[in-house]
Amino acid sequence: MKLFILLTFFLAYACSFPDIKNPCDPSSSTYLNAFAIKIALGLNSPPCGTDLNLSRKEINSYSIPALGLTGIISGNQISLASDTLSSFSPLIANFTTTGSSITVSGVEQQSGVSVNSYNTNLIYKVTARDGSSQDYTVTLTAPRTYGSGSLRIWLRADSLNLTDGAPVATWNDLSGFSNDFAQAIPAQQPIYIRNQINGLPSLRFTQVASSALETSTGTGFYGINDSGSFFIVLKFNQHIGAVTILNLSGVNGRQFDISNSPNVVFTPGRNGIGSIVTSGLLIPLSSYIAIGSIQNLLTSQNEIWNGDLKGTQTVGVLGYVSSGSAYISNGNLDADIAELLFFNTALSQNEIDKVFCYLRLKYNLTSTNKSCGL
Repeated sequence: MKLFILLTFFLAYACSFPDIKNPCDPSSSTYLNAFAIKIALGLNSPPCGTDLNLSRKEINSYSIPALGLTGIISGNQISLASDTLSSFSPLIANFTTTGSSITVSGVEQQSGVSVNSYNTNLIYKVTARDGSSQDYTVTLTAPRTYGSGSLRIWLRADSLNLTDGAPVATWNDLSGFSNDFAQAIPAQQPIYIRNQINGLPSLRFTQVASSALETSTGTGFYGINDSGSFFIVLKFNQHIGAVTILNLSGVNGRQFDISNSPNVVFTPGRNGIGSIVTSGLLIPLSSYIAIGSIQNLLTSQNEIWNGDLKGTQTVGVLGYVSSGSAYISNGNLDADIAELLFFNTALSQNEIDKVFCYLRLKYNLTSTNKSCGL
């Protein structure tokens, strides 16, 4: 009993002084000795409650307060996305870690203090108390900066604050161009559905209700030199007839469809002119997928699922007329849409990878390609 009291007093006293012999410090020379004494007394906890696992080296949380962003951590990837950032400037991050130190390019990092530029991915090296380390890649996705500022539509279901089952009269655009989509007829308004994918909501479009959203005053839909980049996260519930997901510029306008003749496949094209089958892969039902369609001039058209290239055509869709009209669904769409982006240029591969990295981590989608760009 006396030995126990003396040991308790010794530990309390020693832990109040942060010197190299402090038994509360796992790197000190006396830490293991103090721990051995506690074991001998039948006390199995480390001195001062210190975590005995000296190999821990995780980042547990990450945020950029100036932008109001909290990172999504998945494995060794940390993803943040800004719907307001139009140019990059140095920023300060807050983070917590189980490691003993963190560096970026060899520079020691302090939460709430260190300043970094996010125009390229940051590699955080987390070093444990035992000297081992692991890297985390931090990607700040800023769609407004991609394609030389060519983002023209960005619709996110999680940007709406509605009750479950509420009709959606207006879906606000986050591109910065105010290309909002609306529906004045209540019976044709899509429905806001909570907790659809990774805890996030979607908008439900049904053929029975002829659900659709549209705009007649849109800005910048015309593809520069016929190029364009389209991304959508959605789940098809059924395929009925010729289904239009998105039409830009109405008659003779660029269109993103699925066809069920002879197979249910993704077909970008031009309204009334023709379409291209880029992969020919069957579109899945009842599961979410992020589909990307990238056209580079009239020379190529790519189809990408969750970041994996599925098909390429060596020709692109013919040019299309410019107008301010656009619509989501021709009334035959039976699908839940979580997010949609359109750029009127062809994004670079680095930018495509960043967009898909953001969508994968946000919606917990799987792919073979794990790239988050550079």
